[in-house]
Amino acid sequence: MRWVRYIAIAIVNGFGVVIGIIWVAVPTTVAQPSLNYQLALSGRQSEGANPQSLSELYKLRDRLKVQLDNLAKNPDSAPFPAELWKSAIHRQQSQTLTQQLENVQSQIQIEERAKYNWDEAAKFAAQAVLIGRTSNPSSATWEQSQRLWQIAINTLRLIPHDSFLADGAIDKTIEYQGNLSVATYEMQVARSVEKIRAEEEEIRERARKEQEKKEFARREIERKEQEKKDRARKELERQEFEKQELARKELERQELARKELERQEFEKQELARKELERQEFQRQELARQELERQEAARKELERQELEKQELARQELERQELARQELARQELERQELERNQNQQATSQPTPESTATPTPTPVTPAASPPNFFFAGDTNRDGQINEQDEAGKEQWSLSKGALILFNDRNNDGGKIPTWKQTKVSAPRRAAMLSQVNLNLSENFKTSQLFITADSIASPHISVFQKTGEGWQPVDISGAQPLVFSTNIVLGVEAKQFADRNWNGTVNLKATAQNNGQEIASTTIQMGVSPWIIAPNTAPVTEVQVSDRGAVNSEFISQLKQAVEPTGAKVKILQGDRTWMQDTQKNGYVQLPEQSEIRLFNVALKSNSEPEKNPPVKSTQDRDLKVVKIGNPRSLDPVSQWSDGYGNLQVTPPIPGHPMGRVYYGNSGNSSFNPEVLDFIQAQRIQGPPVDIDTSWLLTRQVDEIINFIPTQTPGQYVMAIASPEAGVKLLEELEGRGYGDVAINRGLSTQTTVSTALKNRALIQHNLYLQNQKLNPIIEKLKREFLLGDDQIVQVPVMFGYSGYAWWPNMVNSVPVNGKLLVSNPRGPMIDGVDYTQERLRQLLLPAGVSVSFLDDRYYQELKGNVQSATNTVRKPEDRPFWQSLPNN
Repeated sequence: MRWVRYIAIAIVNGFGVVIGIIWVAVPTTVAQPSLNYQLALSGRQSEGANPQSLSELYKLRDRLKVQLDNLAKNPDSAPFPAELWKSAIHRQQSQTLTQQLENVQSQIQIEERAKYNWDEAAKFAAQAVLIGRTSNPSSATWEQSQRLWQIAINTLRLIPHDSFLADGAIDKTIEYQGNLSVATYEMQVARSVEKIRAEEEEIRERARKEQEKKEFARREIERKEQEKKDRARKELERQEFEKQELARKELERQELARKELERQEFEKQELARKELERQEFQRQELARQELERQEAARKELERQELEKQELARQELERQELARQELARQELERQELERNQNQQATSQPTPESTATPTPTPVTPAASPPNFFFAGDTNRDGQINEQDEAGKEQWSLSKGALILFNDRNNDGGKIPTWKQTKVSAPRRAAMLSQVNLNLSENFKTSQLFITADSIASPHISVFQKTGEGWQPVDISGAQPLVFSTNIVLGVEAKQFADRNWNGTVNLKATAQNNGQEIASTTIQMGVSPWIIAPNTAPVTEVQVSDRGAVNSEFISQLKQAVEPTGAKVKILQGDRTWMQDTQKNGYVQLPEQSEIRLFNVALKSNSEPEKNPPVKSTQDRDLKVVKIGNPRSLDPVSQWSDGYGNLQVTPPIPGHPMGRVYYGNSGNSSFNPEVLDFIQAQRIQGPPVDIDTSWLLTRQVDEIINFIPTQTPGQYVMAIASPEAGVKLLEELEGRGYGDVAINRGLSTQTTVSTALKNRALIQHNLYLQNQKLNPIIEKLKREFLLGDDQIVQVPVMFGYSGYAWWPNMVNSVPVNGKLLVSNPRGPMIDGVDYTQERLRQLLLPAGVSVSFLDDRYYQELKGNVQSATNTVRKPEDRPFWQSLPNN
């Protein structure tokens, strides 16, 4: 059938050529010339005045203008009547030339318009030729060429019939009509070919659709068959799930009943314990009051005895001074008598009558019996061995001072800025310095001075019979004299960005205003140290939020108390206990052991809502503030929370651990606190971790150090979004795509639905590649970690940087047990799949895991560590023995 179509196309094309040739019509420009124009040109003209082109018309016009100018120069009036005919001829010539000039100018305008139309037609023809030369032209291309040829023909027809170009326009029109016929023919051929191709394409498309229809029908049959199988499988699974659910509910009911009995028993025991504690407290209070009464009586007797001894001493001194005065007067009298006798026996001379010049008095050098030292070698004793190196203090050697803030967190003015010095708040916190003298200094005045930089930051007290008395360290007031003076030194603040924590104390003995002995010692403030997460826990602190977290507190107590630690439940607004303060400690040497004192840095944010949390430990020292509150934008408001300040366990080069913190770019952790950490010179320099992508901006959301069963060994848990995505893919691959995750949370969904959220999946993979992987490499470099020490915990994050399911990294190690948020993962065969994955990851480390229901905190975008705080046992080994140079 196809060859029939080609024959039909050939006949149509031939017919188009014939029609195109016949269509060449005589242009309308071929009309009778204007009679007036012909007559005007046929008038009398000079030789060569019959122009045949536009340029000749221009020359004729110029010649006529010259002739008119010549006639105008000759007068047209005759002097005699007989010559009037000459004037008539002159006027006739002038009128003829004027008429000829007007005709020539009219013809010039006609020729110029004809030339313009001729040029325009040529331009359209050139464009038509250029389009026709296009490779593989389509019917649209030939149609455009046909339109241009038609425009060119129409333009030629605008040339006036009385133009020199009229004959050429007719010839060119015939030529363009032929080209128009060719373009018309080619257009018809192209349209025929395109029509055939379209029909063939339509046939192929119908065949393809028919094939697709058959394929769709086949797949539909397979799909229905698969759905039938899936419905049967799901029905079996549903029945099995209902069976398991009934069994689980029965177990839960039994478990609740058991817990209720345990709770009632616990409450009974708790009431009994509190009653015993109350009775014990009352007994201890009575005993304390009795001891205070006895101590007051003893001090009163000591005071009276000291007053008696002081009166006796003063009487002896008075008698001694009187004796010395009598002896001096006697010597003066004898000297006077001797001089008088000499004057009576000898004649005076100018030399003998001159006034004698006094001999200069040289201050005495410091005698060996002027001992002034603290516990330089840190053995808990002060003796001659502390003389060596007492002038130069370092972290490894030199007498230590304790920070002993007397403000008790209630004063508005820092202690170091207060000029009035009162008695020490706790005398046991004073660092002892001894000044031992011989009897040779009995008549001397003794002064204690401090260097000007350290003076505002320390206080010095002297132990007297009346207790500890403040010492003027400006050198204006002397000490109370004794041959064995005991001084106590305390620091009003730790070392910070403004003070390095060292002080030079100078003891000076003077007689009559002249220095006869002096010596200097250098002391330093014992640095503040953070205990790492691997240290033993003595207390876990949590805020009572009422019914919303009662189950959490109950589970917390059940997990913590068997480990030997206590749970302290606080009432108040501190939801995020981790952010309110950072617990640490200081050390001071004693003869038999190391004295340890708990010291906590308190948050500056909303102080009225964050009163200091006192530990139940007997040796708790102080809660202090560093720096001033900062005005942060809502995005960075959590940057200064102390959950964003953490410390590693002991690592190579940092035996006391190394501090790390979250850096959110625009707003890092409080720089004043970081400078404070750096000034301690023991757990720095701090390492910054990129937390700009986290909602809370806090580093404890992604990093945690967990102790293993092997003493001194640990692993580092780090959040891994990639592991979270792989966990979901693994579940779907095993056929658990319909199982719920984030059970009971506002983000509850199924495994398959989560994986279909490609934006969420890509976001978490981006976090792994661009954020977490660089962090891991930095931690390995800064903390010298091996790959076997890193545990990548599965977690996923929402777009704003919150943990999409409860974050198992934000956990709390407590005495061999790890308190972890219940991830509410998919239940597979009655087991939480995500919980089991964490147990497998920590199995080589031998870590015991307890999962807590922190649903309340998860909905607030926090987890177990953020909701709690811990008081950890300080390191027993002195820090100065752990330093590298030791």
